[in-house]
Amino acid sequence: MQQDFEILKKQIKSQISNLINDNKLEEANSLISEYFSIVKEDIEVYSMKAIVLMLENKFHEAEKVLKIAIAIDKYNFDINYNLAYLNEKLKMYDKAIYYYEIALLNCNDKDIEKQINNSINYIKDTYKIDIHKKKIVFFVKQGMDSFLNDIINGISDEYETRKIIVTEYNHIDEGMKWADICWFEWCDELIGYGSRLELSKKKKIICRIHGYEVYTEFIRNVNWKNVNELIIVAPHIRRIFEDSTEDIDKGKLKINTVFCGVNLDAYPINNKQKGFNLGYLGYINFKKNLPLTLDIFKKLHDIDNKYKLYFAGESQDERTFRYIQYFVKENELYNSVQFDGWKDAKSKIEWFKKINYMVISSIDEGLCYAAAESMSSGVKPILHNCEGIKDHYPQKYIFNNVEEAVSMIISDEYNSIEYRKFIQDNYSLSREYNNIREIIKNLK
Repeated sequence: MQQDFEILKKQIKSQISNLINDNKLEEANSLISEYFSIVKEDIEVYSMKAIVLMLENKFHEAEKVLKIAIAIDKYNFDINYNLAYLNEKLKMYDKAIYYYEIALLNCNDKDIEKQINNSINYIKDTYKIDIHKKKIVFFVKQGMDSFLNDIINGISDEYETRKIIVTEYNHIDEGMKWADICWFEWCDELIGYGSRLELSKKKKIICRIHGYEVYTEFIRNVNWKNVNELIIVAPHIRRIFEDSTEDIDKGKLKINTVFCGVNLDAYPINNKQKGFNLGYLGYINFKKNLPLTLDIFKKLHDIDNKYKLYFAGESQDERTFRYIQYFVKENELYNSVQFDGWKDAKSKIEWFKKINYMVISSIDEGLCYAAAESMSSGVKPILHNCEGIKDHYPQKYIFNNVEEAVSMIISDEYNSIEYRKFIQDNYSLSREYNNIREIIKNLK
């Protein structure tokens, strides 16, 4: 059965290739769409799709397709070659050379090698391009890189990048030897170790703080005199960091506030309207103050038993989770409260389709990525007035007590386009990229 399927895939690819060669681009596009409805990820067909788009002079759309493909296989010859050709057409000659050189390393055809070398030499001689990319290493612990991958993809055209999932301290030594710039995602024991190496005095070091770290001793265990740039993702977290480390000599450390960006392309909007489905997305722990969410839901359920509450996440705190179970049992809400488990990137998009209101009752939040993601998908935010939330969101999305939250939910006011536009205007991934690029570029 599997063998027959592989034969079918090969036949379809051959048909697509023939259609492209015959310049029957509309038919090729149609067949590519049919193929992707059966096979979700195929590097060869991504490449074909990009070729069709380039033949239609849709270079920026082609670039998006190729970026998806290169995230799957960074060293694929066809993808790198097509990216090189695309950037040459867009007159982005430094990027063109970068991708040509990667393609060259993965080329098995002597004639094509010669052609690529000719292209590289022509660009260098004609446009006086000199490529010496700086190397950036990203250090992060297993499972804590969810905010990092978009950044790496966003700067990989300009820098040679490596992401190291650190399980042993010697991984940090090895990565720092290789790199010009060292990025420590989260202020934890990794930056504590790296900042105290003799090698740290010779490297440019960036650390990014997300939140929880400022409530720990980690921020006091770093040799900040050896860190060049500190990125903090929320103003109130910056205030707490500065207050808590006021007595520490931080040398020439520069502190930057850069909000996390949302990749809106990953979140198709669902044009929603007033409904009955409340959602919570994220970890179940003390900080998230879920008893308040339950009180809000119970009040709504007493008004109309059509209201439902969906939890998507996993428990980090047994006491909180057991309280939720107890609350559901005591109030006989078995048919109205549902636990949907942890959601990966794809299943999260599907989950948002059934949610009308994202209720965040936390006692401390920055941007609150779950709120931003859901708003990007058209979901109405219901956000508790905790420290940090007003740095990011206007008062119209914020409640102070159960009664205000209930009033916001039963209100007729609902505008999916407005919620998405707010994120687009204030927390786009491109804005985050630009800020981070400037920080890296200005390292001295």
